[in-house]
Amino acid sequence: MTSTGVTRRCSIDVSWGDCDPAGIVFYPRYFAWFDHGAHRLLESVGLHHRALTERWGVVGLSLVDAQASFRRPATYGSRLVVDSRVAAIGRSSLTVEHVISEGGDVVASGREVRVWVARAGDDPRALRAAPIPAEVVRALQTGMPTD
Repeated sequence: MTSTGVTRRCSIDVSWGDCDPAGIVFYPRYFAWFDHGAHRLLESVGLHHRALTERWGVVGLSLVDAQASFRRPATYGSRLVVDSRVAAIGRSSLTVEHVISEGGDVVASGREVRVWVARAGDDPRALRAAPIPAEVVRALQTGMPTD
């Protein structure tokens, strides 16, 4: 596995729909924000879902593992920052680490493992992990968009 320091930042305004009745962010929302951060990071180097399917013929970068650690609650009206970083790239997988903070204080952190997934034969339900193309690896390592 190779590692990289490519990081992208996005912000989240916590709405009432993100919260439980006490106004505290409901924990599944953090996983949605991790996903949002991962997609913003991928898009920043030209890896929009449409490009993945049309240019490289893959189903996408499927999530196969996710974990989170919660430090303190975020509440309704909070302005959160999501920093997402490709931490490691393997033959057919990548690991994305996320830190969600508010005012510089870490609220939650997490990690996702995503696999470069292609169709396996003629059955549209049959999938397989495939090697990540060198051009994609370079983009994820350098932050420079794919051509």
